[in-house]
Amino acid sequence: MASRRGMMRTATTLAIYVELARGSSESMAAQLARQLRQAVLDGRLPPDTRLPSSRTLAELLKVSRPVVQEAYRILEAGDLVESRRRSGTYVRRARPDKAAGEPGGGQPSADRVRRTLVDLSPDQPSGEDFPVPVWRAAWRRAAHRIPGAVEIPGETVLRRAVAAHLRAVRGLEADPENVLITTGVRQSLDLVAAVAIQPGAVAAVEDPCLPTVIRLLRQHDVTTVPVPVDADGALVEAVPRTVGAVVVRPSHQMPLGVELSLSRRRALVELSAARGALIVEDDRDHDFSETIRPQSLWDLSRDRTDDVVYVGCLCRLLPDVVCTGYILARGRRLRQLAEHLSLRQSGTVAVAQRAVAEMLASAETRVRVDRLRHAYQAKRQLVVDALARHPAVERLSGAQSGSHVHVELRPEVHVDHVIRAFETKGIVAPATARYEWSGLVPARNGFLVSHNHLTEAVLSRALGKMIRCLDHLVPCPC
Repeated sequence: MASRRGMMRTATTLAIYVELARGSSESMAAQLARQLRQAVLDGRLPPDTRLPSSRTLAELLKVSRPVVQEAYRILEAGDLVESRRRSGTYVRRARPDKAAGEPGGGQPSADRVRRTLVDLSPDQPSGEDFPVPVWRAAWRRAAHRIPGAVEIPGETVLRRAVAAHLRAVRGLEADPENVLITTGVRQSLDLVAAVAIQPGAVAAVEDPCLPTVIRLLRQHDVTTVPVPVDADGALVEAVPRTVGAVVVRPSHQMPLGVELSLSRRRALVELSAARGALIVEDDRDHDFSETIRPQSLWDLSRDRTDDVVYVGCLCRLLPDVVCTGYILARGRRLRQLAEHLSLRQSGTVAVAQRAVAEMLASAETRVRVDRLRHAYQAKRQLVVDALARHPAVERLSGAQSGSHVHVELRPEVHVDHVIRAFETKGIVAPATARYEWSGLVPARNGFLVSHNHLTEAVLSRALGKMIRCLDHLVPCPC
């Protein structure tokens, strides 16, 4: 993939490095706007900094001038920069939401600027409603014990807490001895790919899916083949007979948000039992469903096969710095993974795991799970109310559970035009094409709306802007 790099020097002599990738699903203008936006938000481009002219920056980056002009328009729509007559484009001075002295007024801050730019990409951290006092108390209690070497499968108290949590919120038949503790889903998948899937083996993976899944598998010399996804989830009948593994996200598929039907779950377990293929069940969004969900592959495979591993994390409930993942495994798969799970970390990791266990077992966490479940449902309903009946929209999926909704557009409304229109309003919405990896499955004309990191007020404002963009592209017949 070709790229364009350049260093932008401003009047403050601050150097800003910019790299633009050709062939990306994100437009060149959006890439440039995103990098300049981050430089403003983190202070590398302070208020009143004069940006290079569109002609100068275009020559530096070896792109067309309209690319830079469009990037500046995106930033201006987001209230980050302003054009000053006969002077140029400047980083806007922060302004208070209310005048000084008014109730609720005060110093302007980057928070206001951040609120004007809404990123709807998935898997973003959220500290919404996090009970900091409870976490501090859990850490103090955990630190009373002298730190020692962390237990390789994970601290016993945390494995018990994870098993109890999964039984309570997901209804899983989980025993502590089946639980392995990791630092998150990425490490869990990396461990499974390195240990449980043989190098050179073939793994069937949903298309579309998260790009990180494909990268992790290929890093371990695993050949990936696509499995199409429809309204009932992955097409199990399309899985080749030669595969050594199948990786699926059955409860809330990424990015389509669909749920794997019970009949296909049973077929997948039968496939594993008959062929000895490993099934990797990625169920990281399990906490926040409002509906009764089909049995997990993990439970369906009990007494049938040891070749199903269940992967999840607590990242929606904990701060990023203590993100905790887990793997459920049985029999030889459990022994394989446990033997190779070496955290190589100090005793502070043991303290952190005990603190997570304290937090997870607390009444406050159970209340918070319920509160977040209702909050997610309310935000999904906002998306449904705003977009489901718009003439530009073909259908929504994923609105019953999880932290994102997939929006499929009508064929005559091209997603690239929609994404560019959103960008002019300071809204970043990832196209479904970003998750299509094989080139063998028909492309989808859609985008994602992820909401877990947004308040209802911010999401409502963003949806209002999105509707106006869609109205401009496809006027409402009413």
